[in-house]
Amino acid sequence: MALKMTVNYKTLTLPEAYLRVVRPQIDLSKDAMSFGVWMFPSQDAAADIGNMLDDAAIAHSGVPYDMSGGNAFEQAYCYLKTLPEYEGAIDVLEVEQSP
Repeated sequence: MALKMTVNYKTLTLPEAYLRVVRPQIDLSKDAMSFGVWMFPSQDAAADIGNMLDDAAIAHSGVPYDMSGGNAFEQAYCYLKTLPEYEGAIDVLEVEQSP
């Protein structure tokens, strides 16, 4: 899964920026997690990690985690979509995923 949305990046508007959750880690307390978000200019660009917008990587920590909920990736994407800066983001299935 990933998110696609319009992002203002430096002096550019990226109408189909592609955001991918990476490295989710569940805290020892098992009620919080941390993860990163990598941003690419487009879904096609995400095929090559070298296209990642390095200075646009974002870390999130202290994010609520529910052991009985979905996996950490699913919960991370759900959390992001509650934040104002990700308003309007749409879910995108990656090639190896099915609906």
